[in-house]
Amino acid sequence: MNVEFHYYSTAFLAVKAGFSLDEATTLAYAGQYVDDHYRPLEIQTGAATLFSAPTQNFSFWDPSTIFDVLASFHFLPGGQFTGPSPRADGRHSVWDVRPDSAPAKALLIGALRTGSLHRIGLALHTYSDTWAHQNFTARNEEWNRLDPSNRLPSPGHAQAGWAPDLWLAEWSDPRLKEPSVVNFGRFAACARKLYRYLCTFRGRGFGDEADVAAELAALVSAGRGRESVEDRAIEFILTLNLEPYDKKLWTRRALEPFEDPLPWPALERWKKVGEHLLDRTGLSRPLAVRAKPGFETTDLAAWMRAADEHRAAARELIKEATGGHR
Repeated sequence: MNVEFHYYSTAFLAVKAGFSLDEATTLAYAGQYVDDHYRPLEIQTGAATLFSAPTQNFSFWDPSTIFDVLASFHFLPGGQFTGPSPRADGRHSVWDVRPDSAPAKALLIGALRTGSLHRIGLALHTYSDTWAHQNFTARNEEWNRLDPSNRLPSPGHAQAGWAPDLWLAEWSDPRLKEPSVVNFGRFAACARKLYRYLCTFRGRGFGDEADVAAELAALVSAGRGRESVEDRAIEFILTLNLEPYDKKLWTRRALEPFEDPLPWPALERWKKVGEHLLDRTGLSRPLAVRAKPGFETTDLAAWMRAADEHRAAARELIKEATGGHR
């Protein structure tokens, strides 16, 4: 999923579940920032140097990236499954992502128990991605190949492009018994589940679930036909008085100004290059930055701690789900 679900839709659901706008914004930002923290950072605080590992990365040839980034945050394995396979070939894989899987629920429930908005936001991201990324794995393998004749790498849903992550996309997955995929149904089902979890956390019922789901659907549908994410997000911004998502907001508040030699738009052009090219750009090496005074009290610092906790919890769940196989 992209910012339209992870930030705007999640913030909407949190407000409806009883979170204040500030709380909902923090929670939703923590979830969306997972997709935007692609560069490892070495943060000099004066007293110590802190390391912030990426939560998004495209070096799919690196086993640690597959395990600690892609699987831990975006493609959490569903583990053993005895039900009918949705695939035309009838196969199963412990690495396959399944919506609302036991590991995803365990990760989210564990985060909710901490009470940390940053940790909850991170877990909501991973849980939500089990709906968008279902039937794919974190690994570069034949399992993910939509076209057998396409010999390009196939980690995750690379061969499906952005389609699986978009609220309003309709696309075809020829690996499945029912190859026609309408994301709206998947995303709407996910939103209902998120709303129940958030209401339960707030100690309130969710008898208004159908009304909330209908309002969310109307906000999303109002953006149909609009080209940019910014234009499609207008409905959420106006309805909630929500701040537009700014992926540099938390780093700007927490860190002294710095230059990233390869900003995000340029990164898109490097997705499928080899490791030697990433090394030449310096993207694979940590970027040295300096913290502003009071760094430890910032959202970025809290998010970094939460991301480390999330990764540790996910590692154990992945090991259990896959039998320890990388």
